[in-house]
Amino acid sequence: MHFGMMTQIQIPRPWTETSEREAYWNALEQGAAGEAAGFEYFWITEQHFLAEIGHAPASDMFLAALSQRTKTMRMGLGVVLLPIHNPYYVAERVATLDVLSNGRVEFGTGRGTTTYMLDALGFDPAEGRAVGKESLTAILRMFEEEPFKGFKGEHFDLLGRDVVPRVIQKPHPPLWVAATNLETYEHAARQGYGVIGVTRNSVEVTRDAVERYHAIAAEADSSSLVARKPNRQTAVFGIACCDSDDRKGRDIACAAARWYYGDNDAELNHLRFTTAGGVAAIRERISKLSNDDLIDNGMAIGGDPDTITRLVEKWATTGIDQMIFFMQAGFTTHDQVMRSIELIGEKVIPRFQS
Repeated sequence: MHFGMMTQIQIPRPWTETSEREAYWNALEQGAAGEAAGFEYFWITEQHFLAEIGHAPASDMFLAALSQRTKTMRMGLGVVLLPIHNPYYVAERVATLDVLSNGRVEFGTGRGTTTYMLDALGFDPAEGRAVGKESLTAILRMFEEEPFKGFKGEHFDLLGRDVVPRVIQKPHPPLWVAATNLETYEHAARQGYGVIGVTRNSVEVTRDAVERYHAIAAEADSSSLVARKPNRQTAVFGIACCDSDDRKGRDIACAAARWYYGDNDAELNHLRFTTAGGVAAIRERISKLSNDDLIDNGMAIGGDPDTITRLVEKWATTGIDQMIFFMQAGFTTHDQVMRSIELIGEKVIPRFQS
């Protein structure tokens, strides 16, 4: 079992003049502490315009900074919203990050589903999957061909150019997609992508999805894959907190999960989770659950190190390769995140190293 961390730089109001800069510097400190504690991956989302919910529009720039504070931790782009970017631009920035990190990039991609964000950027989400696949096909050719010979498709007509710098990882960094929708597991298997799911989908549902993923991957025609080098890994992320006091860890994780999943008064809250029935549906669901119910249902991962270990063991039965802790959520403080990192590194991760 591998362990990762995730953030989207959440900054609930009220703000001060220094709230954003503190959140960024805290996240960098958390990433460096994570590597020292034994975490192998750091994932950051791409968000635009979603004040409070995600202040991370330039995930590659953040990871570039983190790469200079770490030596082994994998830099996870989780995920780049391909349809809103020019393919040349994505290829150049992913390669730059691969160079700066000395070959540690994990290249996650997605199409984006938040209309509020996509409308401002002039993109129709209904075309997301087709545009994203075409964009990624061109980007992978840019990584492989020297010089790039050009690409013509339904959505892009790209001229041949020298696309520099060159990626260190050949033929390309490991490819991933986010899978809040369980059907994405099957899509990813057919394309050669790794999958990052979410613990709010139950252990049983996730186990079925992972089994289908590997079954389809085993039968996939290698000539039809988008990935030149398939990444057959699966992961899930969950809102988490670890504390030496089991009840305190549970309560902090559950408060963060309730905020993350919609129990908050953020102005843009109603625009989230459009592929899961909308934030109102999720909010209604969690309002009926106690904190212990949230832990049992996978909506939160909280408690002392023994509880966290048991929860990870339960998720390990699904067949996932990586457990990702989303610790900087809602009103969870920097000190609480740092304490979680320390305890998980000291008392949880070692139990899974063999």
